[in-house]
Amino acid sequence: MTALLRKRRFLVVACLLAMTFCNVTLLVRMMPKLRNGYQDFTIYYTSGWLLRNGQASALYDLATQYRTQLMFAHVPIRQGPLPYNHPPFEALLFVPFTLLEYWPAYLVWTAFNLMMLGVSVTLLRRQFPELAAASPLVVGLGATAFFPVAMGIMQGQDAILLLLLFVLAVIFLDRGNDVAAGALLAGGLFRPHTVVPLVVLLAIRRWRILVGFAPIALVLAGISVAIMGWRGPLDYVRFVFRVERTGAGGFSPQAVPNLRGLAANLPGSSGSGPLIALLILAGSMIVFLVALRRIRSGQDSMIFSSSLAAVTTVLVSFHALSYDLTLLLPMVLFLLSTMVNVEGKKINARTILLVVLLFLTPLYIFLVIVVNRFSWFALILLWLYLRLLRTPAPAEVPA
Repeated sequence: MTALLRKRRFLVVACLLAMTFCNVTLLVRMMPKLRNGYQDFTIYYTSGWLLRNGQASALYDLATQYRTQLMFAHVPIRQGPLPYNHPPFEALLFVPFTLLEYWPAYLVWTAFNLMMLGVSVTLLRRQFPELAAASPLVVGLGATAFFPVAMGIMQGQDAILLLLLFVLAVIFLDRGNDVAAGALLAGGLFRPHTVVPLVVLLAIRRWRILVGFAPIALVLAGISVAIMGWRGPLDYVRFVFRVERTGAGGFSPQAVPNLRGLAANLPGSSGSGPLIALLILAGSMIVFLVALRRIRSGQDSMIFSSSLAAVTTVLVSFHALSYDLTLLLPMVLFLLSTMVNVEGKKINARTILLVVLLFLTPLYIFLVIVVNRFSWFALILLWLYLRLLRTPAPAEVPA
């Protein structure tokens, strides 16, 4: 190993340690609020509690959700519920957690999230030589330093579970087992706005993904009907649109790092209206179709195609928050590996800047917490998207 490469690895590890420290510091500072139920785990605990206590029919009733949350969450600034806006079948997963009090249940779910994150990183290193060549310290710190992962764990979100399913699906696709990959992606339908475009993008190249995806999707729909009756799925769709329209969840377009957030926050824009809606639709279709064309060519590796699909999905999704970027973890780990594995070759300055911006925790904190303008982060994702598109085919890794 040359002195230049050793110096580069030292700097990468030092920066990752610094970002990990920032994430842990934020967690420590948020601990009192987490004990009182400020985090998103509240919605999952609420859904599990309603199912366990025979109130499945009120799963999407805001008043019932609020009364339930008042029993275990103490958030003075919250004048309404943190709405459970996920499909009915996911509530089953959290029924066992309601056998514990809220805080112990959150800690157990956090432990599960940490284990799923460790499994995801380990599987990626075992499957892909580029990551196996990187130090386990670099890859491990890459996961803990990535703010979306830290936020997903802190909030008690299901984003880490979706990451694990995505990683498993990519590995099966890389091995040629498309049906199993489709079944795994269907398991992530607790986030349908993310999984559906992701499946469409990948299935345009490997259509057998749909053979595994469709049956599992039907089973999950059947479970939802069994929980809430035939009107359950329809009630869920109506509830989601109602929450988005009224802002009951407290999230405005300025908080979403996608094309919707960018368009709604253009200078001089009111943030809504037919012109903005048309702009969002046109921009999303262009971004989606261009990525679809690149993936359809079939020249690139599956890890490259899945990385492009993940970035595209975040950009065109209607709803996305910081922890939704967890889906990009495999790609950012590959970007890290190019920083520490390439010997005798100078790293492009733009690549370094892109990696720094993706890992810069103070930037996330500023945009998410300080100014509530995380929609600006979509510019970085667009840069990443264009960088992937400009990578000459065939591309082996998203470098």
